Amino acid sequence: MPKSFVDLEKRLNLLFLLVLFSLWQLSSTVAFAKDGQDSNIETCKKKETADLPNFHQVHPYLYRGGEPSEVGLKKLSDRGIKTIIDLRAKGARTSKEKALAQTLGMDYINLPMSDKAPTQSQVETFLAAVKEGREKDRPVFLHCAHGSDRTGCLIGIYRVSEDGYTYKEAYKEMRRYYFGPQFKELSGAVKARAKN
Repeated sequence: MPKSFVDLEKRLNLLFLLVLFSLWQLSSTVAFAKDGQDSNIETCKKKETADLPNFHQVHPYLYRGGEPSEVGLKKLSDRGIKTIIDLRAKGARTSKEKALAQTLGMDYINLPMSDKAPTQSQVETFLAAVKEGREKDRPVFLHCAHGSDRTGCLIGIYRVSEDGYTYKEAYKEMRRYYFGPQFKELSGAVKARAKN
């Protein structure tokens, strides 16, 4: 077979593989939208800035997100946030955040949580802080490192406990804000709370 035909055959095979890969990627995107995660493209875009990653308002008294920068903490203070609940393990970053939050006049609660189901004590502390924030007009900002998994779990628990969401509704919102489906214990905690 002439060399030009071999080159053409290789190019056609490569083109075929590229088309197949593109179709596979497209089908994954369509499946994501059909799965009900969020067909609204505007809200599906990751709302992220360097200062307040994955930041969203749950209620006028409750906000969620990832680890804020120093500028992000100042923005939260300017927005009227009065309490920070930090789900990260204690360390240099949490100490720095606590000091800055207190300088800005905000309460700081460190509630270290892993990727396992939260304890009853952690859930009660979170719910009590949000209740106090709502009743005393002291809005709360809940965050972990990325604002998706641990944060998503506690917001899901709040939704089924206080807002009357079903597990399915809460989980849909969790996924909208990038909750990882591999965290079965976290989603299981929301499901268990929904059954109570």
